[in-house]
Amino acid sequence: MTRYAVALGSNQGDRLAHLRAAVDEIGHLGRITGISGLYETAPIGGPDQDPYLNAVAVVVFGLGAEALLDGLARIEESRGRLRSEKWGPRTLDLDIVSSDEPVLDTPRLQVPHARVRERRFVLEPLAEIWPDAPVGGDETAAGALKQVLDQDVALLLRPWEDPSRPNPGIYWVVAQMVWFVAIAVALIVDGSLSDPGLSSLVGFLLLVTGVGLVLVAAVALGKARTALPEPAPGASMVEAGPYRLARHPLYGGLILFFLGASLALGSATAAVLSFGLVGFFWLKSSYEERRLRIAYPQYSSYRRQVRRRFLPFLV
Repeated sequence: MTRYAVALGSNQGDRLAHLRAAVDEIGHLGRITGISGLYETAPIGGPDQDPYLNAVAVVVFGLGAEALLDGLARIEESRGRLRSEKWGPRTLDLDIVSSDEPVLDTPRLQVPHARVRERRFVLEPLAEIWPDAPVGGDETAAGALKQVLDQDVALLLRPWEDPSRPNPGIYWVVAQMVWFVAIAVALIVDGSLSDPGLSSLVGFLLLVTGVGLVLVAAVALGKARTALPEPAPGASMVEAGPYRLARHPLYGGLILFFLGASLALGSATAAVLSFGLVGFFWLKSSYEERRLRIAYPQYSSYRRQVRRRFLPFLV
């Protein structure tokens, strides 16, 4: 039995579904012993195209590399893979990039893959699950990775291959509700309207602005609106309204609302907790953006164009 590393990539259609189906089918060919995290990478060579989702699976297979290659080709075809253009976009790309048997070089197949040492999008996930994988030239995946760290590769999700796995987004929602309740309790305990002044006026203006921003952002989301920090099923990516100026204006509106209420009622405790929402929403939105990048290939480009996270022109 031989251990093989299979690189997986997709940048057409439902990329995550293609990769999950590939893992399932590879498991029918042999015994999978490791699956890397899910990475996003820019395409290398070829025409203009969307970014790829990439991963590596290690499989134990006993019928030889060329038999495995035939099995992988059938999986690609089952997902609509077309080979009409060199380095063109593809629904699914499966390559044998390494193995623990001697170097193989035939007219059909070269293992280790000829270009594996040049590609961080292969080396990064490979080194994650098999750091000693041979990649040619007496080098291992972990060693070769050090030479290509200047290439842009982003880890988006780990684990990712099981669609039935519980959604961790609910924990963010629970934590957010607890935080909101803590601010509300602080406002009740030490807040007061008995001494209105400039800070109260500023607070009221921030509160009203926050409410307005939340409403406008919620309307702009439309069918994409969801309580979970995940893309809503079947929804399109939103770039209209306040989303042209900030990626998460709804969170920005909530920050303004609670901070405004804290100033209006003169609660120092609530103000501290409200400022803390900036850090909380920064972490939550980072989690959310990784999932948005998986669902929408164009999200990375949008993210580069819209630099503000919460408030137009500010944060």
